[in-house]
Amino acid sequence: MRHWASLLGILALLLANPATAEENPSGLPELTPEELEKYAFDIEEDPPVVGDLSVGQRYVLSSQRREVADLVARRLGVLSLKGDKRDLTTLQSVVDKDLIRQGEVREWQGLGVVFGDILVREMNLHWISYEDDVGVSKALRWRDTENYVFPVTMFSKRVQFNEDIDVFAIYAKIEEDVERFKEFERNRPQFDR
Repeated sequence: MRHWASLLGILALLLANPATAEENPSGLPELTPEELEKYAFDIEEDPPVVGDLSVGQRYVLSSQRREVADLVARRLGVLSLKGDKRDLTTLQSVVDKDLIRQGEVREWQGLGVVFGDILVREMNLHWISYEDDVGVSKALRWRDTENYVFPVTMFSKRVQFNEDIDVFAIYAKIEEDVERFKEFERNRPQFDR
């Protein structure tokens, strides 16, 4: 649907200016930088569907938490995770000691779940189900705003693209972002809410 709307917009530009087709053999309209800056692309996006986690999603999160707890108990001797910022050191140890191999996506995502639990506790976020045109994800949300954090894939994506993982730096960046959108929501005029 979106692509048809864009194609119809281009066709309308060509019909509005037939000289463009003669001057431009590709048939595509040529816009000046000023015209391009002001051009309104007709892109329709369905809003995401946000709701409570399903029973299945809650089960997956619980099993991933147990797997990470088992890993840190067996390999690091950490018998229980605290669920707060103190666990960041443990998560960084998992990364630094290469306790999860690169291709173990579920395990990396489990680490993201435990990291998400820290964000829930420390930043007053809550787990939700987030569905958009890409699919269904488990995410964190602050109150009933449109502010989301996606911790489950936070580490697996970095591993996929061979990026370094600094758990403390990632936490600090998210904390800064969350504070920014909390401040925005506090200062937003009442009629916008």
